[in-house]
This record gives sequence, structure tokens and C-alpha cells, in this order.
Amino acid sequence: MSHRAFKDRLYAEFATIGKALASPHRLELLDLLGQGERSVDELAQEAGLTLANASAHLQVLRQARMVESDKRGLQVVYRLGAPEVFQLWRTPARPRNSSAGRG
Repeated sequence: MSHRAFKDRLYAEFATIGKALASPHRLELLDLLGQGERSVDELAQEAGLTLANASAHLQVLRQARMVESDKRGLQVVYRLGAPEVFQLWRTPARPRNSSAGRG
């Protein structure tokens, strides 16, 4: 793979992750999944989304490889793709010291 192709692929991956994190609904879904795996039905109910809307948001997260899913009978159960996913979205959500950086 050429250097240019590598950079293009890397930047495309970052853009996909950025898109996945750009929705408050998707962030809430990641927060819920950070607490443990859940079915699409449970996620939709807890996030106050329709089943179709929750499924669409989860597909964006799957495309970014932030979540994984398994079919269990009639249910699809989601979980975080890796522990680092929870850390990634939590980093900007941490409260900051308002005096930090002031001299």
C-alpha cells in the first residue's frame, strides 16, 4: 500500500469515528452499552428512541466498529466493540477543572 493510500484510509477511518460520535443519541447508546450489553429493544426504550431510529444509530456505530452485535433468537444484542470505545467517548465528557491553564 502506498503512503498516500495509507493516509487516505487512515483519515477515512477517523472521519467514520467522528461521524459516529457526532450524535447525542449515539453517545447515549455508547453510554448505555458501557454499562453492559443490551438488546436493541432495551436500548431504544432506555434512550427514548423508536426501534427504527435506535437501529439506524447502532448501524452507524457498527460501521465505525464501535459496537458489535449477536443475534440471540429473535433479539439482536449489542455490546461495545472494545473497552477503549468507552474511554474514547468518556474523555471529552469528563468535567474539567475551570482553573486549569490559568496562571
